[in-house]
Amino acid sequence: MRNWHLFFVSFLVACGGGGYGSPTGGGDFGATPGGVKDMRFARELIASGQVPPAAALLVEGMFAEHDLGLTGAPCNDTLCLRAALGVAPDHDGDARGWLQVGMSSNVDPDTFQRPDTTYIMTVDVSGSMGWGYDGEYPSPGELARDLLHELNVVLEGRDQIAIVTYGSEIRTALPLTSGLDEARIAGVIDRLGEGGSTDMYGGLVRAYELGRQARAAGRDNVRVVLFTDVQPNVGPTSPTDFDNLVSEGAEDGVHITVLGLGLGMGPEVMQSMAKVRGANAFSLTRSEHVAELIADEYPWFAVPIAYDLAVDVRHSSGLSIEHGYGFPTGFAEQPRLDVATVFLSKRKGALLVSLTEDTEGALDLAYADADLSWVNPSGVEHTMTLRATRDGAALDERGQWFAQEATARTTALALLVSGMHDAAAAYGGDPALAEAIMRGAYERFAADAAAIGAPELAPEVELGRAMLTLIEERAPQGTLYGQ
Repeated sequence: MRNWHLFFVSFLVACGGGGYGSPTGGGDFGATPGGVKDMRFARELIASGQVPPAAALLVEGMFAEHDLGLTGAPCNDTLCLRAALGVAPDHDGDARGWLQVGMSSNVDPDTFQRPDTTYIMTVDVSGSMGWGYDGEYPSPGELARDLLHELNVVLEGRDQIAIVTYGSEIRTALPLTSGLDEARIAGVIDRLGEGGSTDMYGGLVRAYELGRQARAAGRDNVRVVLFTDVQPNVGPTSPTDFDNLVSEGAEDGVHITVLGLGLGMGPEVMQSMAKVRGANAFSLTRSEHVAELIADEYPWFAVPIAYDLAVDVRHSSGLSIEHGYGFPTGFAEQPRLDVATVFLSKRKGALLVSLTEDTEGALDLAYADADLSWVNPSGVEHTMTLRATRDGAALDERGQWFAQEATARTTALALLVSGMHDAAAAYGGDPALAEAIMRGAYERFAADAAAIGAPELAPEVELGRAMLTLIEERAPQGTLYGQ
């Protein structure tokens, strides 16, 4: 069995500090931040006639669904970072600078050798999961069973798997088992069934116990995979409780992937876990999402390539940092300019920082230096500085200029989702205000999409139009099964 830690270190040495891929690579594969990795939950609620809760509308989720990489000099590192600048009005029509940090990797997915992995599958078997239900949408329980079977198929002998179930009781349905024992694993999955209330905290405590045992036995890549509709109702249930539990596990080298299942989940708790070091989260509501997750995210969701990525922005005079977009921070936290984890991905990720103009004309010759620092999985520290400039380039008739088209798309997506979030937040108390916010966000994005001309923005125009229509019609807000 290959020892992943030794393999990683030896490859770093061979590539002069680079990473998994060829030292002549150009950063053609993707890398994205951890956190919530999709917008499926919000999209499905809108499709079902619901205005999503504000917590379901995250810029980081939208960014993760799009390829937003920047062009630049060839990159020979496992994590490739580039920067580009733009100027465009914000929601209120005020001029802003937009600094994008683009993320990619020189990993070759065709020759990449993923690490040996220990998966602690932690499965909600409570009544709310609807084991055995068959309707328009599969129940969370059926989605969990289908995905477990798909993951079982792709495991190899160098992998390990355990299955913990939680409902009214906590059970280790399958102790740590070789990935070769496919029949035994499948039998345990088939026998999963309903088991009362939802002690999610207790289930995770057991999962982290098994994860720490695997770490003590010399397993380097250990990941808890939580299958849940995120409706804990026994024991600790707050986002802070789960944040603390997951953070303690991460300190011991046991990381988590949260799989939010169905249209009734609580996004706040999911986000509180997904922002932690080594963590990420995905949502699934339809059967086809199971196949999509395997095709698009396996094995990348379990392969972190950088930790503690910090973005320190130094800029020309007359400007101020206003806001960060795409930085996973968890529910109701102030935005920060740091990322706990970067994962390999089929898509190239983005982080975005807006700059306000404190002195008139400061954006004309604007520049921004992004001082970046991070550590790789072996603990080796990296630093670099990227400069992005405008150099007096003229604005177009809409008051916009972007050094790269990707930054125009990134900025447009950030403004759309942040507008949707603000509209959803206002909807419960002031529907008229929510309608005005959403109309402005939709019309701005539709104009941006038309100017950019990128076909991948067309579905997002329709998403914005659909949410505006729901608000105009005063549709209900919340999850499909409650607020």
